[in-house]
Amino acid sequence: MGLFDWLKPKPPTHGPTPEGLYGELPKGARWVGGTDPAGDPEDFIPGSEAYVFDIAEWRWDKQLWIDATTNSAGSLAGFGLVLGLSDGGNTDAVEVWEKGRRGPILKERQEWIIPRGHPTRELALVSHGERTTQVLRKLERCFGYEPLAHPALPEKTAVICELIMLRGIVIPDEGRFTARMKVVLPDKHGWPYGEFFLNVNSVRKQIWVSEKSNEYRIAILTRISHVSGAT
Repeated sequence: MGLFDWLKPKPPTHGPTPEGLYGELPKGARWVGGTDPAGDPEDFIPGSEAYVFDIAEWRWDKQLWIDATTNSAGSLAGFGLVLGLSDGGNTDAVEVWEKGRRGPILKERQEWIIPRGHPTRELALVSHGERTTQVLRKLERCFGYEPLAHPALPEKTAVICELIMLRGIVIPDEGRFTARMKVVLPDKHGWPYGEFFLNVNSVRKQIWVSEKSNEYRIAILTRISHVSGAT
């Protein structure tokens, strides 16, 4: 190590710190793109573009169960979330690639043990029948589509997704889960690929979703509607 190597910015690492912090920032850097979910939870609030739900039920056990509800045009709207949690032995990893002359080159692979009670990448979006149909109608209006006649998936039907932690802090012993995450809808079985942002603030008892890109609108509507079928 050189004399001044300690002054060089450290490369970003993936996975949580021992304190449960995800998306640790280099020294002097600030989180951009909205309020910092790892900061004061009272300041971690949804923006004007978000679709906001209250956490009606919250069970943090072997899995994290969340019942999200809100009123949409005078009707109760909502859905369920089931997050897979680590038993302390689950692992996760990311591959870091860089551009090479003949294409991408694998620079490194980072792997870590997911602490007990922390989320894995497993996520299920669970339909609440008529309440989720109201979510579908709301999204159709927000996306600029004419509301269709078909309902959301039948009650208790689950859509299996991938959950990616972006920034936040998770402390199971304190019931603290304030995080900004990305949900990936895989393109399996002929369904279109999609992504959106999912935010959870257990302190304020709110969750909210927002768009990552308008190119995923059809994929989102398709996956939660009855015409897509069960996963």
